[in-house]
Amino acid sequence: MKADSANRDRPERKFSDARLRYQFFLFLFCLVASISFWLLIKLSNEYTVSFRIPIKIVNVPKNRILTGISDSTLQITLKATGYKLIVLKYIDHPKPLFIDLSNSKKSENIDEINSDMQLMPLIRRYSATLGFINEVRTLHPEQLSLKMNRLYRKSVPVKLTADISFAPQYLQFEPSLIKPSYVSVCGTRAMIDSVQVAQPEVIKIRNLTESVVTYVHLNSNTQLNKPYFLPSTVQVTIPVQKFTEESVEVTIKLPDPLPGKNIKLFPDKAIVSCIVSMKDYKKLDSRLFTVNAELSKSDNLYHLTVTTSPDYVRNIKVTPEKVEYLVLR
Repeated sequence: MKADSANRDRPERKFSDARLRYQFFLFLFCLVASISFWLLIKLSNEYTVSFRIPIKIVNVPKNRILTGISDSTLQITLKATGYKLIVLKYIDHPKPLFIDLSNSKKSENIDEINSDMQLMPLIRRYSATLGFINEVRTLHPEQLSLKMNRLYRKSVPVKLTADISFAPQYLQFEPSLIKPSYVSVCGTRAMIDSVQVAQPEVIKIRNLTESVVTYVHLNSNTQLNKPYFLPSTVQVTIPVQKFTEESVEVTIKLPDPLPGKNIKLFPDKAIVSCIVSMKDYKKLDSRLFTVNAELSKSDNLYHLTVTTSPDYVRNIKVTPEKVEYLVLR
């Protein structure tokens, strides 16, 4: 009897669960539909919204430099449907207003040109490209003031600043090669008069084990009223080689012996130690070094100095630093 009762209750529960699911999905559908209709109604209404638009100046005449602009952004107010405004703000995003100066009046004889530009015609064309034909309500500012000065230029050397560390036994064996080594600095006369060198950004490299070719920028800031360099980027080559320490034996020379006396040095040869790149190691020879001895009155000994050495060696040391002597008859 109990089994028969359980079997009868099972279809009733299934029917009840199915009905509840149906009612839930029906409610969910009605809710989504009502929200959608509400959004359509709201988005079809007209709203007034303000946007800030950046200004970009392009095609400044070659003989001029822009030295002043009254505003860098504009505030534009549009009246349009909510849908179009949402698309503009969150999908298309307000793009910069590009102001082309290629057709501006040129005068070679005037050092400074001041001009005022009405922005409403530009904004109407700008808004039309975004799909807003007659929706512009207000614009601030309505006028843009520009100042351009005559462009001067001169050539200056590039001065490199580097913060470089090398792996053990590796060093820079030649000066860095900068290409080009001279660039043009451009600006007003007052701007370029104070510029003596082009200082690129600092090169920071750690644990170098091989030569490096890198590019550095000269125009680190793009602020208005600042000089700029042409070209704006230079190529820097840092030659790196593995170095080793080497020693050679060199005969000591007496450039100014005592008059009328035969001098014998003890010892008469010195050890010259240096570091040399593996590239130049085979070229190293004792005949390329000259060690001179000079008599010091303070201790009555000959002090040794290396007066001649190859240009590809460094960290030169001589041992001993001073020697005794004997006057022979």
